[in-house]
Amino acid sequence: MDGEETAQGVSACLGGRVRHIVGVLALLVAVLCVGALAFSSIGPAEMPAMVNHLLLSAEDKPPVAGDEPPAVTETVTDRAGVLGGRTQEVQDAIAKLENEHGVRLYAVYVDDFAGRNATTWADDTAQRSGLGRDDVLMAVATTERRYALSADTNFRLSDAQLNQVARTSIVPALRQGDWAGAATGAATGIGDAIASTSGPGATSSGGGKGFLIALLVLLAAGVVGFLLLRRRRKARESAGLEALETKAGQALVQTDDAVKTSEQEIGFAQAQFGDEAAKPFTEALEYARGELGQAFRLRQRLDDEIPEDDETRKRMLEEIVQRCEAAGTRLDAESDAFDRLRDLESQAPQVLGEVRQAYEELTPKLAEVRAVLDDAAARYAPSALAPVEAGPTEAAGRLAFASEHLGKAAAAIEAGDNSKAVVPLLAAQSAVGQARQLLEAVTRRSEELGEAAAGLKPALEHVAANLSAAKAMAADERFTTDLSSQIAFAESTATQVATDVAAGPVDPIAQLRRVEEAQRALDGALSGVRDRQAREQQARGLLDQALLAARSEIGAAGDFITTNRGAVGSTARTRLAEARRLLDQAAAQAGADPVNALAAAQGADTLAVEAVRHARDDIDSSGLALRGGAGAGGGGGGAGAAMGAVLGGILIESMMGGASGRRRTRGRTAGPAPGSFGGARTRGRRGAGGGF
Repeated sequence: MDGEETAQGVSACLGGRVRHIVGVLALLVAVLCVGALAFSSIGPAEMPAMVNHLLLSAEDKPPVAGDEPPAVTETVTDRAGVLGGRTQEVQDAIAKLENEHGVRLYAVYVDDFAGRNATTWADDTAQRSGLGRDDVLMAVATTERRYALSADTNFRLSDAQLNQVARTSIVPALRQGDWAGAATGAATGIGDAIASTSGPGATSSGGGKGFLIALLVLLAAGVVGFLLLRRRRKARESAGLEALETKAGQALVQTDDAVKTSEQEIGFAQAQFGDEAAKPFTEALEYARGELGQAFRLRQRLDDEIPEDDETRKRMLEEIVQRCEAAGTRLDAESDAFDRLRDLESQAPQVLGEVRQAYEELTPKLAEVRAVLDDAAARYAPSALAPVEAGPTEAAGRLAFASEHLGKAAAAIEAGDNSKAVVPLLAAQSAVGQARQLLEAVTRRSEELGEAAAGLKPALEHVAANLSAAKAMAADERFTTDLSSQIAFAESTATQVATDVAAGPVDPIAQLRRVEEAQRALDGALSGVRDRQAREQQARGLLDQALLAARSEIGAAGDFITTNRGAVGSTARTRLAEARRLLDQAAAQAGADPVNALAAAQGADTLAVEAVRHARDDIDSSGLALRGGAGAGGGGGGAGAAMGAVLGGILIESMMGGASGRRRTRGRTAGPAPGSFGGARTRGRRGAGGGF
């Protein structure tokens, strides 16, 4: 910008500021004049209360964002018989919502959702009941402890606002068993959200002084509104950014699930038809992976220690959403062709035989892997096996689920209804694949622990050699740098590791990590006096162990997140994606730049550990782990196996953020269904739902 343009810009800015100030002064003068005229009729004692009311009114309010489905006709349907004498209380709250905001809430209580997806059940109920744009349905399965909130696509509240109502006004009551409180909370929460969106109404009255009071109120409100304008704008921008954060997180989860499912489906197609036939779908998958990888990289940058301003953050979040949409669109473009290639309906008998054979080959391996786990548990500390300890139990659950659905598919084929066999076949195929992954993870972890244990002795010897060099340097009078703290830390860490290993049992990977910490302290102390060649030699000496630890942790994290992805959110997936990127970088730099390769490998290891921690937190908060999921003895059949399939993402049921969207499925289905090749699509009504 040249000098003239700068001067014009400054002039315009100052001119605008002057106009705002003049406007405020004019309003203040008007208020004072009118106040002087009206003061005698209003009274001095009433004025402070009125002004205080104006200020409170002008304050920003935070934006808020097994029964078959019946056709409901009443606002309250209590099939579970849990409301007792509080039905009238619920009806009164619903009537108040309708009278004040024109929205009718329907509350439906049943024992369970007949094995169906909670949001699907609620959507179907709403559609069967002919509910319209201003109708909201809250469905609660009291025995299953699941709920859903279903609203029309054009309902006046956003998804973020509906989720906020669910989190703050419905779920807390449900968790306490306050069934009536959940409905009254829903009615109140929806009403408050609508009021917050549309703004509070204002009325005025009063005989002879009504005009002056109204004018005074209007002018004072204008002044207060002007003074709060900047804060209001900031609050709206903050609310919009929060909603965009939620949208980006959901997009990452949905796209990551779509990529994982599509990858598995392509594997099945390649085995059946060959690589050449699957090539168009492989290319689509690679494109989607690239877009998703870039989206995860952006998310990691947003999460790192370097803060971004709001505008930059908004731009990056929008790009995450766009890249996820591009990935999904690319997969969706090939979904019909993929369906034609596999044509599961006509090939159902053949696929049934293949899946059944894989199931029968895998079932005996359960005992073998349990023996491997027991042997490893006798040699290593419990923390060493934490990522895979539930593997055999979870695999047994997936196999039980597969067996059940293989039976359903076989019955449908025998009855001549191949179309009906498609969904259970897909579910069984995915379940067998996850069972194999869970069992292989145990075996691989055991092997990696053995390799790490073998590497502990040379790693400790390496630290000992560097300690001797550091001590000699510190004793040299010509060396002025104080190395005492680094030497003390490295020596105490190495000594403690050696003591722990001798006492046993230990987690060899964790102990390797501690040895690396000791070595890093020495490297930091000696980096200023070592030449590049010496630093590279030291890095090469540590790189193999660092790569081993990173590969092991990333492998364990990947298996854990993939087989529990039905409850894992975007943060854990982001950390895992970044860990994989850094591991690839370390491998690529190992020969030419071992110093940076070592740093990348250590960073990858740290991120993989974080990924597992975040994933466990997500699973714990979802409640699925308590109902047949990870670590909960989900190896049995029935409901436990089905919930394990939901936890594993085999059956699609959104537990993250309450979105009711579900991806395209093939065949006829009544409830949660297996995913298929393609992007993350949504259809039908929207709302909130999940466990409580």
